[in-house]
Amino acid sequence: MATHPPTRFLVASAAVLLLVLAGCSIQTPNSASSSGTVQAGALVGTWVLEETFDSPEQPYISFVQDNTWSASDGCNRVQGTWEVDSDGTLTTTSGPQTMMACPGAQLPLAVTRGTRVEVDGDTLVIHSSFDSTSTTLVRSTDSTVGPQGLPIGYWVESNTPTAPFLSIEADGTYSGNDGCNVLIGSWEQAEDEAILFTGGVTTLMACEGVDQWLNQAAQGRVQAGVMTLQAADGTVLGQLTAR
Repeated sequence: MATHPPTRFLVASAAVLLLVLAGCSIQTPNSASSSGTVQAGALVGTWVLEETFDSPEQPYISFVQDNTWSASDGCNRVQGTWEVDSDGTLTTTSGPQTMMACPGAQLPLAVTRGTRVEVDGDTLVIHSSFDSTSTTLVRSTDSTVGPQGLPIGYWVESNTPTAPFLSIEADGTYSGNDGCNVLIGSWEQAEDEAILFTGGVTTLMACEGVDQWLNQAAQGRVQAGVMTLQAADGTVLGQLTAR
């Protein structure tokens, strides 16, 4: 006649098996681990697409340690701030940008619409939940690519609607307003890295109470995101800040 193990033995054996399985489940790949986290420092640097473009400058995205970013589509630049959580959630703000038609790549839009990032060594993927797209970039080692060197972008005296501003384009042109009159012209960079304003024209409206210092600017120098503008004789006229 067949014999059966005692019921208490079966219960005890089942309990031991459950404990073993529970102990193993802690090590499963689905458990939380540091491999899925994003360190903010890994995002810092200049990132580009793995192709070149026939635009005035190569499109790029630059994340800076101070939580500011800038990006170019090849003709227009945008700046703003960024934060990234350990799970890769990306939060950004952005300022105004120039609107020149460009044969480059819409990398500024990838940042402003980006909601999540993945960083794997020298590869960055920016995901957007707005349009379900992903942009894959690689870390740039080209010192001529990125925000350094050229003052392309939008520069303002203050955050008021009538404040003087300059919109400097990558094609060597600029436009702006001195608080009264429209300014249009061209610019070039001197060997000492000064910005020289050439061939400028302006409207000739008379505006009471407006200091029209900007239309006298002949050159500017950029340091730490501030452009100091000077007259032809070197007199300092005022300053604009990158936005």
